[in-house]
Amino acid sequence: MERFRLKRLWLLVPGAVALVLTRLAQGNPGAADAMFSRGIYPWISSAWGFLPSLAPFSVAQWAVVAFLVFCIGWLAFYVIAFVRDKGERGLVVWKALATLLAVVSVGYFTFALMCGLNYYRHTFAEEAGFTLQESTTDELTTLCESLAENVNETRDEVAEAVEGPDSASKADGVANAQVPDVYAESRGGFWTYSHETVANMQVLAEKYPALSRPLYSPPKPVLFSELLSYADIAGMYFPFTVESNINTDGPFFTIPATMGHEMAHQCGFMREDEANFIGYLVCKDAADPLTRYSGYSLAYDYAIGALNRVDHERAIAINDTLSEAVKADRRARSEYLKQFEGPVAEASNAANNAYLKANQQTDGTRSYGRMVDLLLAEQRAR
Repeated sequence: MERFRLKRLWLLVPGAVALVLTRLAQGNPGAADAMFSRGIYPWISSAWGFLPSLAPFSVAQWAVVAFLVFCIGWLAFYVIAFVRDKGERGLVVWKALATLLAVVSVGYFTFALMCGLNYYRHTFAEEAGFTLQESTTDELTTLCESLAENVNETRDEVAEAVEGPDSASKADGVANAQVPDVYAESRGGFWTYSHETVANMQVLAEKYPALSRPLYSPPKPVLFSELLSYADIAGMYFPFTVESNINTDGPFFTIPATMGHEMAHQCGFMREDEANFIGYLVCKDAADPLTRYSGYSLAYDYAIGALNRVDHERAIAINDTLSEAVKADRRARSEYLKQFEGPVAEASNAANNAYLKANQQTDGTRSYGRMVDLLLAEQRAR
């Protein structure tokens, strides 16, 4: 009994170490950034994620399945043991709790090293030299107008590549809604864009060294993508395998930006608003028009949403300048998402909100809106 108790207690040490490191990082963001996020993290996460990166599938999804099977087996084992061992039920309960605490301890330690401590680093705005400040409605309007123009131009490029030079003048929205998917498939589909996202991130890291790391694990498709859609999840960084996992069930034009977003987490930037912005940066200067279209679409969504809250009439006027093809894509995305609305998505969003707050993103999911401030800062820096 004493030997068993001592063995289990040792497994609580990693969790205690992670807790101490987290407290230190919270109080010393400069040290967390210099020593961990830009020092240790890129190397240890690259080493930890090396083997999973070689797999031509998401290791994360099967790790989750294996963990669920373990939990069911663990619960069944100790319930049976508790029923059978009437004279030693106290020992059975202790073993069950000790095993649970050991798993939580090791899991928390791994989480802290593979992403958790990065929540307390310097922001990407600080790393990139962007100044965030209050902006006027006119500045926001100019941003939305520019993004609308970019969205239209890149969407026309995609259509021309599929249908020829006269395609940009077509207004058949229903037919046009399929064009991005056809174009993506003609270029090799998901894996072409996955590897290009890695290459685009490497190029971006030359401009912003904070994004540099020895190994970039390519984004991977999730086999259970429809389940992610029910949970309203477009992508997920899984720290236990250092993989960027992508929901492939919806319209393809959203996927390149999602890949960039999840790669941003892999690079150590955990704040959702900054991951969105980095995802946009990864896409906007790409050679491929669909990748650029994806990035500009993401940025436009947030910018026009912000403008709509402060000047509804201007937002409507700019929205009306979108081409019929762009409007068709947006309707297709809306119709796709609408079928998954319900309690599962609401519960998932509530859980995500709680997770963000637990990691000091005190505005919860509202922090996503801060991307607009970054877009405006970039606009001023041009």
